[in-house]
Amino acid sequence: MTEDQLNQIKDIVSDFFTHAKITRCEVRRVERIGSEHLNVAIFAEDASACIGEGGQNIAAFEVLLRLMIKKQIAQAPLLRLDINNYRSSKDEALRELAKKAARRARFYKQPVALEAMSAYNRRIIHTELAVHPDIKTESAGEGVQRRVVVKYIE
Repeated sequence: MTEDQLNQIKDIVSDFFTHAKITRCEVRRVERIGSEHLNVAIFAEDASACIGEGGQNIAAFEVLLRLMIKKQIAQAPLLRLDINNYRSSKDEALRELAKKAARRARFYKQPVALEAMSAYNRRIIHTELAVHPDIKTESAGEGVQRRVVVKYIE
């Protein structure tokens, strides 16, 4: 992805929020993460309206922006929108949850089942605990009830 394409994506995102009548919204950073992912950091004065309950608005904005970007850039990367560091904070909280679950699994030597979560959130848990040789993670359940189970391995 070229610098021109990154600037084009920044313009698309800025125009999107302008047309959506979301004022006082600024694209702070557009950065490539690997070859297939793009992180777009935004500062918005009215963050709660942009984020929505449980991040639902961010997810909806991502879908729309992906479609808009894909129309203009053939090999568009996957977009990850972060408004006022909401996603970064949630990701860090998930990493802490993973560490806490690993400590509990070690201490009690029993599997620890986490609450149901999205595939993206489960991946964060799996990735965080993959470096621990005495801990195993697996996803269990179906559909929206899919969750991570953290197990201690002796």
